[in-house]
Order: sequence, then structure tokens, then C-alpha cells
Amino acid sequence: MGFVRVRLVPAGMMISPLRSVDDIRQHQLAALQAGLSTVRKTNAFYRDRLHDVTSWNDFERLPFTTKADLMLDQRDHPPYGTNLAFPLERYVRLHQTSGTSGSQPLRWLDTAESWAWWERIWADLVYAPAGVTPNDRIFFAFSFGPFIGFWSAFGGSQRLGAMAIPGGAMTTIQRVQVMRDLQATVVAATEGIALRLRRTIHAGEPGASIPATRDAIESALGGQAFDHTGMTELGPTGVSCSQRDGVHLFESEFIFEIIDGELVATNLGRWGSPLIRYRTGDRVEVTRSPCSCGSPFMKIVGGIRGRVDDMVTVRGVNVYPSQVEDIVRRHPTVVEFVIECRTDRHMDEATVVIELADGAADDDVCRSITEQLRTTLGVRIECRAVPIGTLPRPELKAKRLIRVMAGK
Repeated sequence: MGFVRVRLVPAGMMISPLRSVDDIRQHQLAALQAGLSTVRKTNAFYRDRLHDVTSWNDFERLPFTTKADLMLDQRDHPPYGTNLAFPLERYVRLHQTSGTSGSQPLRWLDTAESWAWWERIWADLVYAPAGVTPNDRIFFAFSFGPFIGFWSAFGGSQRLGAMAIPGGAMTTIQRVQVMRDLQATVVAATEGIALRLRRTIHAGEPGASIPATRDAIESALGGQAFDHTGMTELGPTGVSCSQRDGVHLFESEFIFEIIDGELVATNLGRWGSPLIRYRTGDRVEVTRSPCSCGSPFMKIVGGIRGRVDDMVTVRGVNVYPSQVEDIVRRHPTVVEFVIECRTDRHMDEATVVIELADGAADDDVCRSITEQLRTTLGVRIECRAVPIGTLPRPELKAKRLIRVMAGK
């Protein structure tokens, strides 16, 4: 299919009057105070946790919220828990977390107002900075289920005025054929599909922020790849800009804090089921250095580095799956990979397990990956190849870190 020529919206130019850190902080505090006035009266989960907030010092004394808190609340008060600010009749949508970490999925409810907040963020703060316009035809390479990301992206495309093309209940080959037949120009996905497109937006994994993975995606698809971050229980939190060296966080819609390297967030537009100082579990590094895209929002350098509980220490060196992926994806014959971790004689060891395209030289690729891991990360991590089709192919988030018993 041919390329579609459109005038690009300047990436990172958020539709917001906030142009300075002072503007952002004033807006955030006012939005928080307005929302808490209702939450403190009607939300059983937060009622006894919160106090009046008149300053940032007051805010920083509020307790953190964790996923474990939410899981326990839904277990003790099924099926939705007590984090509801309104009667059940006010809620119009139910979604749940993907459950890819092995835990019981969290159920989450949205009012009509909070769902409109989701769609507005997608239209104005995700699609527009990525250069997506009403002239685009957006293909959604998902099987639509209770996971919220698919639906919010779909609704945001309609708000933007672009054509939304669902791709549920299709094989990869069928999806490619539909995209060719309908001349899709943008694809939203967690994984790549072999087709030449103008834009791709990726969520659920940090691939579009990992240079080697992003290069492989763009080489295969022909368009620019953008990274998007967010969580079912929290909301859509950020998107990469034209520099694509990180992810700008939507500070007009959230308060973000970095606590011991972990991203902590408070949403400011989802008051039906709010989250106050929520520990996301995402390990990040942020900067407020001016960005050439013009966005005033802070940036996660290089995207999300990994989960707090995903880091593995190998011979005293902290290793994140994203660091390994950046090296592995430099080898175009690698089809899939995982990192096996084990404890051997009280020491953590790791092995990169790869699948290679037919005809690739296993020993040569493994030797190259092992050497690059050693020179880049400063630690020896072995690499071994397994037959094609051995490793899992999840449609949602890939589980890169696998812990195995010693001796296996």
C-alpha cells in the first residue's frame, strides 16, 4: 500500500494552557482539592485515609496506595470493592486489569464523566502528539475483552474523528490482510505486524522506547513507532514525542512523584474511582530538561525501565529486561526471547533463551549476544537457542523474566 501524506501535528505539543512548572503545580493542586471534596465524603475506601489538603506539604503526608490494598479491598468487599465515590447506578463501564503478573485481575468501574476523560486524553494527548489526525484509519490489533486499553484507544479514535477498525478474533495473517484491504495508516498494538504503515502506537511493553526494538519495528512497518504508558486502574499516563527518547507524562491529568526510583501517581479526572499516591511498580528516571518538541511535561528517560519486582541482580549487577531486550533486538534473526533466572549456590544467575529464524547460525548469534551483554552491562549472561515455537506468544504483555529452579 502507498504512504499517506498529511501535515503532522508537532509531537509533544499537548493541548493545554499549562506552559510552566508553576502553571502545572497550581493546576494540579486546584484539581486535587476539588476532587477530594467529594471523595472524602462519599468514598469508603479513602474516607479514613485522607485529610484536608491546602498545600503540597499536606499532600505529601497522604498515605500511599498499593495494588495489594486494592486487591484486599475487592476480596473483602466483592465484587467491586469500596473505592467508589458514587452509587453503583452512576457507573457505565466495567473493565479489569490484564492479570499478566499472575495475580487476580482488579475490576474497575468508570462513570460517563471519567470515561469521557479517558477518551479525551487519548484523542488530545496520545494521538495528536503522535501525529495521528482525523484523516487516519486506525487498526486495533487486539481481541477486545475486559482489558481497558483496547476500548479507551478505540473510543479516543472516534473522539478524534479518525476511522476506527477493530481487529478482534483474527489471526495475524487475517489482520494483515484487513489492514491492506482497508488501507490502514496507523496501528495500535502490543506487538509488530508486517505491514507498511505511517504510525504505530505501542503499549503494554517498553519496546517503542528501546532503540533496537523501535528500529526493528520501524524497519518492518515503515512508519514511526510511539510508546504509550498507562494502567487500567490509573488511566493513560504518557506518550513519546518526536524525539522518541522517552515518554512525556500527562501532568495536566495526574500528579506524578518519583519515590526511590518508582513512579507514584494521583489521577485528577477519574473521581468515580480515584487513586491517590498510587505506587505503580514502574521503575523510571525522569527529567525536566527542555525538550525540543515543546512539551512542558516531565519526561521518563528512555521509557519505563522495568518493574520494581522485575529487576534481577546477577553477580552484584542490577539487570532489567529492557536492557537485555535492547541488545537482543539488535540481532534481526531473533524471533522471541525470555530471561531465565535461577539461584545457584546462593548467587543469582541468568540465561537469555532465544528463538531464531530458520537458517540462522545458533552458535554465532548466541556468542554475539553473550559478548554484547558482557561489554554493555558488565556481567556474563549466557545465551542459548531453542527450537522455533518453544517460547510463549502472549497477545498482551510479554513475560520476559522467568524464574526457574536451580539445576533445570
